[in-house]
Amino acid sequence: MINEVKKYVLDKFKSSRPMIILLGSTFLFIFILNITKTEPELLVLEEKVWPVSAVKAKYQDVQPTLSLFGEVISSRRSDLRAFVGGQVVEVGSNFKEGAIVEEGELLLVIDDFEYANAVVEEEAKFEIMKRDFERAEELFSQGSISEQFRDNALLEKTKQELVLSEVNKDLRDTRLYAPYDGVINDVLASLGKQVSTFNDKIGEIIDVKNLEVKFSISKAQYGRLLEDENSIIGRSIDVRWTVGQKDLLFSADISRIGAEIKSNTGGVNVFASINLPDNEVTPLRPGAFVRLGMPDKSYESVIVIPDSALYEDSYIYLIRDDRLAKHMVKIHGYDKTNVLITPSEAASITNDDMIVTNQLREAGEGVKVEVI
Repeated sequence: MINEVKKYVLDKFKSSRPMIILLGSTFLFIFILNITKTEPELLVLEEKVWPVSAVKAKYQDVQPTLSLFGEVISSRRSDLRAFVGGQVVEVGSNFKEGAIVEEGELLLVIDDFEYANAVVEEEAKFEIMKRDFERAEELFSQGSISEQFRDNALLEKTKQELVLSEVNKDLRDTRLYAPYDGVINDVLASLGKQVSTFNDKIGEIIDVKNLEVKFSISKAQYGRLLEDENSIIGRSIDVRWTVGQKDLLFSADISRIGAEIKSNTGGVNVFASINLPDNEVTPLRPGAFVRLGMPDKSYESVIVIPDSALYEDSYIYLIRDDRLAKHMVKIHGYDKTNVLITPSEAASITNDDMIVTNQLREAGEGVKVEVI
């Protein structure tokens, strides 16, 4: 029995010997690799440095300029009308479209034959009435007539005097003169034309020595100007009129504010008187579309930064020890592409602090940067 067991074990060993040898060789190979392997070199990744642009913070007093648009208008423009009817027998040399006239210059004459005759007739009647009254006055002083008779003569004389005044006015109205210095526009009468209806419009005169610019400001802009210590009235603005390739520059002073708020925009109209040289006719004309520069509200001790430096309209990044530091800010106003700010926490931003001015996608607290 024992011999059979030994034989069985020897047979099993002989059949498993290749497997045992393979396993032993494998373990030996692994052991040799472990004792001969070299330690891998540790890789140290350098921190990325982001290039940024920056400006120095500086507290200063700022008064931005509002860029607006407006239209030139005339403070005076009048219709020229014929107050008597008749044929136009004479036209002034400057009574034509675009001509410049002076105050009192003759513009147009209507045939006065009928009106001159009426004056002669009424003057004769007046002389008669006048003598009748004088005789009545004398007879009344002698006691020959009653006071009522004398008063009736006075009344007739007065009535005739009024009639004479009216026909004299009609005679004067046959000649039309320029009421003030200006430019003639919209001429409707010419030599030989029959003016058949009293009060007919025959033209227009525009005062080009008293020009204004009319423009609109928003409710927010109007509110800021009201908060300013300087009054809106009297504020000087720049007026720029582009003609072809040339810009004509003028100055103007705000003279008045519109009477009502515009319902469609909530804004308000503003009028400014354009300053023009004396005794000189300007090429500027009503209807011209102009660009304006008006001083906005004054801001004291604010920091001016490009709008690209502002993140989410609420904070900026300073550079402290080459790393970004986030700071909340208050927005006070705008100056074209610049923003006027102060720190939310007093003194958290000081003069000469470096403010990042570009939008960095990877921006965050502690990110390392380099100013380029």
